Amino acid sequence: MTLKHLPPTFCWTKIGHESGEELPTVVLRKEWERRLGGGRFLWGIGQSLGGSAQVAAHRTGSLLALFSPAAGRARPADRKREDMLLWHAWIDASGQVRQLPQHAFITSRATLPSGRPRQQHYALVCASPTELAIGTRLRVYPEHLRSVSTGKPLGAAQRAVVVDCVARAAQQSGKSYPLALSVELEAPYVVRLAQPSVLKARDLAAVNKAAREGDFGTFVELVARLRHRPSAEQARGFTRDLFDVPPGEAATAYAGAAQAARLRHRASMEHLRGRTLDMFELAPGETASLFGGATFGLPSRAC
Repeated sequence: MTLKHLPPTFCWTKIGHESGEELPTVVLRKEWERRLGGGRFLWGIGQSLGGSAQVAAHRTGSLLALFSPAAGRARPADRKREDMLLWHAWIDASGQVRQLPQHAFITSRATLPSGRPRQQHYALVCASPTELAIGTRLRVYPEHLRSVSTGKPLGAAQRAVVVDCVARAAQQSGKSYPLALSVELEAPYVVRLAQPSVLKARDLAAVNKAAREGDFGTFVELVARLRHRPSAEQARGFTRDLFDVPPGEAATAYAGAAQAARLRHRASMEHLRGRTLDMFELAPGETASLFGGATFGLPSRAC
């Protein structure tokens, strides 16, 4: 996706160096996941966005995710080949644990900067109809951004946040970050992850090596092996694919009773016709209605 200017509202994510991957390697791996996911893929982030993504998407009609490389070089701790976590599932709005798509490869460090074990991780639900590519002349100026959640300036430690731009491009100054990549976000926009397993450094290195060398076949084989789950866990019946949730079922987590009942009825009729939709295939108007139909002020200027 090529942008001529920054949108007035967007999800801004700074790409770190946790796994030791360079930016081109990260983007190529996500491009492969995008192809395997039919245009959709997941991008891991270390903090919750709360309800800000849903609010912003309803207010503007859509929401873009913009990615910038983190400033400066990676700290020694970021470069260390330590064990990582590989995430296998996500939790929907009703609290049900569901299986991630088998091609999804989302990792995080096993510990927080404080040294405590990591208990939570999240992922942006991204979509792009075209091949992911790095490169743009646009820059992001944090001093001219405000958090959608709080209306306040951004904190230095925030790696992912939904923001409003409060200044025109010609008025922006101060420290800036290059814009490396932009994609669309689709409902539910961000999900909380679950069921992590330890990913050994040698396995992560093998996946990164396949991406650096452009070896798609090896990448697919490695991810399939690493994402394999024990048969007993599969038999419990609570894991479902992220792209195969019936729309009525997904709607009940967000909609009122009448709206959810209508969508459940539509889902059952579509099932009778042999058609299965997932939570990402609701029409734009229906997606908006799931959040109560409230209206919000729309920023009038782009960055």
